[in-house]
Amino acid sequence: MEFCKYKKDLNFSYTMGAFPTIELLQSEKYKTIAVLVHSKYDDKEKVEKFCAENRVNLIYNDKIVNKLQKKENTLVIGVFEKNFAKIKKDNHILLCEPRDKGNLGTILRTALGFGFKNIAIIDGCDVFDPKTVRASMGAIFKMNIEIFENFEDYKKNFEENNIYSFILNEKSTSLKNVEIKKPFTLMFGNESHGLENFDLKGTNPVFIEQTKDVDSFNLPIASAIAMYKFTER
Repeated sequence: MEFCKYKKDLNFSYTMGAFPTIELLQSEKYKTIAVLVHSKYDDKEKVEKFCAENRVNLIYNDKIVNKLQKKENTLVIGVFEKNFAKIKKDNHILLCEPRDKGNLGTILRTALGFGFKNIAIIDGCDVFDPKTVRASMGAIFKMNIEIFENFEDYKKNFEENNIYSFILNEKSTSLKNVEIKKPFTLMFGNESHGLENFDLKGTNPVFIEQTKDVDSFNLPIASAIAMYKFTER
């Protein structure tokens, strides 16, 4: 196959770096097409071992790696088939219109760290962009990620979930005092206008208390705080 610069309409994408590539090779949800390695990479035995165990084509080609890499220190690149797996009935993270690829990847990594493996996304940036995959540090390969056209579509599929929408309004309850009912969905808006564009009727609005010294927490920080609260024992 031809290894070209990444585009959203391709049916495959790339991992940039050895660590996320090894996470990919160990994934049961994603098929690895090939692994590309630069001659300067000094831990070849490790990659060779995982490729051999998974019967993945290992290609040493400096020219291709140099063409595809985003950063000069990227010496290992994995090539994998995209896979949107249906999310399961469980506690969910619902991301509405996320626009920053790095933020999205960071949230995925954080979510996996707190035990959330089912992620719903409404009209967001490309979850399989190499920048998102790299920011997730391979966490994406252990998760179910499903794209929904709109909020109503998500709700119809998971009517049993109690949805906690993170927004500051007159109906919001402080995260410190929120009553947690399972199964639940933690719903977050995007980096610029939050959940202003969504009809939140039937959800439980929640806000995170903070000092007046800052305008707001950014999306990865806010989501991490919420995930911690909802999973603390």
